[in-house]
Order: sequence, then C-alpha cells, then structure tokens
Amino acid sequence: MTPEFLRGSIAPVFTAFNEDLSFDEEGQRRLLDFLLDRGGISAYFLRSGMGQMYAFSYEEAQQMARVGCAHLRGRAPALIGCAGIWDRNRDRRPDPEVYTRQSIELGKYAQDQGADGVVFTIPEGLAPNTGQTHHEVVLRFFEAITGALSGPILIYQPPGTDEDYCVTPDLMRALSALPNVCGIKLSTMDAEYMCAIGAALEGSETVFICGCETVFYAALPSGARAVIGQGATLNPHVLNAIQTRVEAGDWAGAMQAQRVANHLCRSGSNPVEFFKRYAAEHGYAVKPYGRLYEDNPYIKSPTPLSPADYLRFKALFEAECAPYG
Repeated sequence: MTPEFLRGSIAPVFTAFNEDLSFDEEGQRRLLDFLLDRGGISAYFLRSGMGQMYAFSYEEAQQMARVGCAHLRGRAPALIGCAGIWDRNRDRRPDPEVYTRQSIELGKYAQDQGADGVVFTIPEGLAPNTGQTHHEVVLRFFEAITGALSGPILIYQPPGTDEDYCVTPDLMRALSALPNVCGIKLSTMDAEYMCAIGAALEGSETVFICGCETVFYAALPSGARAVIGQGATLNPHVLNAIQTRVEAGDWAGAMQAQRVANHLCRSGSNPVEFFKRYAAEHGYAVKPYGRLYEDNPYIKSPTPLSPADYLRFKALFEAECAPYG
C-alpha cells in the first residue's frame, strides 16, 4: 500500500553541524522544529543529498536516524537515508559486501528507531563483476535490500548519477515489482525520460517522486505525485501550489508558481547556509556550518554566503513566498 505522505513537498532536511563540523543534535532538533512550524511539508527526508549524505560516517548515520525519528515521532513522517558509507569518490569505491551489509544494517536500525520509510541511493559505487551489467548490479543490490527489510523502501537516483547505472523503463518495472518498494526519486530535467519512467510505473503502487523542482510542472502529467528539492525545504507552499493547481486544471496558475520556484532555486548561491541563518534569525538556534569536500573531485563544496548575499536573497525569498502562505 502506498503511504499517504508520498505527496507534495517532501523536505530534504539539511544537517546541523557545530563549528568543529561534528553533528549538532540540538541544532538538528531546532531545525526540524522550524520546518514543522512553517508547515507545508508532507514528510522529512533526513540524511538527504542536500543534507550532505556522502559526508556521514556509519555512526553519524545511526545518530541521524535516532535523533530524527525520536523528534518527529507522532508529529510527522520521517524518511531516513540508509545507503552504506561512501563519499561518492569514484576513484575509491567501497567494498561491495561491506557497502551492502552496511545498507541493510542502517535500514534495520532506522526502522527500529521508527522510520516511516528508508531510502537507498542507486548503488553506483558498486562495480559490475565479470559478465555482469550495471543494471544487474542495481537490481541485485535492491533484491538484497528488499529481502532483508520490511516496511516502506524508497529508491533515490541522485543528480549526476553515472549514466550506466540510471534506471531504464525495464529496470524500473523490475525494481517496482520488488517487495515494499513504494517510491523512487529521480533527479532529472529530461521530460522524455520522466515520461518513460512514469509510463513504466503505470499500474504500480510505486510513486514517482520528482527530484528536480524546476520541472515539477512537467513531471506531474508524467505521473509524479511528490517532489524533493531545496524548495521542498525552503518554500514548500510554492511547490504544493504547482501540484494543487495542476490537479484543479489551473495550468496558468501552476506555471506562475513554477516560475516562482525556479526563480528562487536559481537565485540562491547557498540555500543550505541561507536557511540555517534564516532559522537562527527567527529564534531557532541553528549554526550555519557545513562540511567541505576538499579531497573529492566529484563533489563541489558550496560557496560561503556573504552578509550581502544573505540579505539580498532574504528579500527576494520573502517577497516571492508571501502570496503562497
């Protein structure tokens, strides 16, 4: 059965860090409180891509599951990123057995903490064995995951996924047939691709989640039911308006909301730091720090936000969001 919370804005929750870049448990709780109080979010995805999921240790992944699930229990659905530990550096791939074992262990741990869903990225860190295709690697990995775990399982194809590992319609049909696979987040701006994946999911209970908010308007007719992107954390009401207006046949209104979402997405140089500072300004003490990827050529570290850039984007952010509540 498809969980009801897989609809509308699903927030990729940002991660709170101390000045020494250790995980800030209290800051994380305060950031969640800020999001809960602002409203408009149907579920909270912790250890997300925008939450720097590739910068976590095994123990920190458990810590995030423990803190997030406990704080959201009885208040909102918690989705926990449970992929094994890998920094996405393709020059140093993880041991496949260790990575798969860690993924299963983290999934079980998150479920024991009360997670409403567990999320696993496409395993592009696992190289094919001799005679094995990349798609067979993906399918075998998720067969292992679904064979070991119960409860809702979501698949995440992040931006920049190696093309060899990206799901095709045939692979999507095979993945959606696995037990408990209830959703897939695809980060793509390719309308033809979205249409093909949406068609592959017709008749399935697996939800297509748009992973690129700037094309949510186009993803909805392809079958998307939810969206995960920076705007689902910063400005969920705007993204929700796109969906509700499309469903009501108000295509002009939906396009206007999409233009607002795109303007906000393209105008902020560091949305994570901005939102942490914005939360602190509103009385939710969250520190602005984030981890860097100094020795990883495959991930770009964000540019620090200057005071002037913060104020410029804040004015734009508040003006654009005001009509949407």
